[in-house]
This record gives sequence, C-alpha cells and structure tokens, in this order.
Amino acid sequence: MKTQQLEIKLSNKTEEDIKKARRKSTQAGDDLMRCVDLYNQAQSKWFEEMVTTTLELERLEVERVEMIRQHLCQYTQLRHETDMFNQSTVEPVDQLLRKVDPAKDRELWVREHKTGSIRPVDMEI
Repeated sequence: MKTQQLEIKLSNKTEEDIKKARRKSTQAGDDLMRCVDLYNQAQSKWFEEMVTTTLELERLEVERVEMIRQHLCQYTQLRHETDMFNQSTVEPVDQLLRKVDPAKDRELWVREHKTGSIRPVDMEI
C-alpha cells in the first residue's frame, strides 16, 4: 500500500512537473513572439527614420557641394577680372569647377564605400 501511495505521489509529481514545463514553454513562446513583434516594429521605425535622415543628409550634401562650387567659381571669376597676367593658371580650376556634379559625387561615394547594399529585414518565426 505504501508503495502504491509512493507511486501515486511520484506520478502526481511528474504530472505537475509536466504541467509546469508546458506553462513555462508556452510563456517562453509568448515572450518570444512579443519580442519578435517589438523587434519588427523597431526595425520598421528605424528604417523609416533612416530613409528620412538619409534624404535630409543627401539634400544638405548637395547644398554644401553647390555652395563650395559657387564660391570657388566666384573666386576664379574675380581672379580673371583682377589678374590678367595669371589667367592661364586659373583656367584649369575654372574648367574643373564647371564639371562638378553632386549626384555623380554621391554615386561614386556609395560605390566606393558599398553603402546601402544590405537592408535589415523583418524577423519571422
């Protein structure tokens, strides 16, 4: 009889352990899904902010390059007007300034630094 009672106790203990393990497993699965959802939301928000920020930085870079080009063109123009003897030294600079293209500059930078080739993706389970 004592043996039967001990077997019943062990059986009940095992069942309780199984139930406890199932609850923990279910809770861990729920936690994982919640974390995946939070990750996907954060990744989506990051992507939106990254695109917005990148576009703004690109716009500012175009403005910066254009401003520098304008100032240098103005400088070379003033050198042309004031220094008749050394115009030949300023002419190559002037020609190079006419070729400045912010879009080509950015494309070259992206190609050389390999940026934007891999984007984060949603996690799926």
